[in-house]
Amino acid sequence: MPANIAEINGKAAVVLAREPAWHGLGTVVDHLMKAEEAFKAAQLDWTVEKRQLFNRVVAVAAAEGEPQLADTYDPVDAFGIFRSVDGALLGTCGKMYKPIQNSQGFELIDALLELADGGAYYETAGALGSGEIVWALARIPEQFRILGGEEHKLFLMFMTRHDGNGSARCKLVDTRVVCQNTLSVAIGERGGEIRIAHFGKVEEKIAAAKTLMAATGETVKALEAKLNVLALREVTRDLFFATMNDLFPPDEDKLAAGIEEKARLAKIADIAELFTDNDGNANPAIKGSALNLLNAVTQYTDHVIGTDKSRARSAMFGNGDLLKSAALDIILDVTKGAAIRQAIVGYPSATSVN
Repeated sequence: MPANIAEINGKAAVVLAREPAWHGLGTVVDHLMKAEEAFKAAQLDWTVEKRQLFNRVVAVAAAEGEPQLADTYDPVDAFGIFRSVDGALLGTCGKMYKPIQNSQGFELIDALLELADGGAYYETAGALGSGEIVWALARIPEQFRILGGEEHKLFLMFMTRHDGNGSARCKLVDTRVVCQNTLSVAIGERGGEIRIAHFGKVEEKIAAAKTLMAATGETVKALEAKLNVLALREVTRDLFFATMNDLFPPDEDKLAAGIEEKARLAKIADIAELFTDNDGNANPAIKGSALNLLNAVTQYTDHVIGTDKSRARSAMFGNGDLLKSAALDIILDVTKGAAIRQAIVGYPSATSVN
């Protein structure tokens, strides 16, 4: 199916509030949904079971010497993950693997948003492939606006897998997830995230996740404050290179020996070009600002580093995500004493966030 949307019970397993997706699949409703409605409309009201896998024994007939299938089976060191409603095999796993059910994802989102009133906040939900990847996306009541830009709508995303690979994830994003591609983009976004491995005391891990991300509103407000402070600070040539030196420290031994670090200088040159371009000057109000610099580092990490495959892996799961997180803190620190940009004098002090 286009966009890798699963088909379950003869229907595309995706539901969307108000706006259809580019792929035109799934059920579209004219309102934000409560958990139960989203859960059923997206064809996600099923569970998975972990079952032992077996090999059918091959026997040899005494007379002919020809191999034949026997009526006995030997267990193998693997388990299958089966969908309860139709017995579909979604993946294989080891003995220690513990499934995380679709319903637990919706329960977790509700708990994190503290929706004791059963509020209608779900924007999209669905399944990918054969149903081995499931997501749910809820609109967070808090929104924020970056100086000179559009208002950002934030979502709380839950994603779990039933194929024996990876962890369940709960994350703050500002991408509306509607398919495989947008799920990948959302996973790669900068922001708070909790991962729940399918091993050990899963229930306790889910409870811990609820505690860790309970302050969703405070997290959003803190991020908004930091980004707007960066938008106010002017980045001079000296501040740019001070930031680069903190992000990509020079090798002192090579420096002492007078050896040029070409790879390091190439990184800095790429980021400088992105900083100057300001994403095609999409938001002129932040050009030359510390926020512009943070965006340049993020764009470099997500779209410039390495091959397409390694770039995606780095942005979503590895060093790229660490680099982006470090960049926010480093740029805030390095530009602490920066001048307020003349184009926006009169806005709150650029030193109001440390």
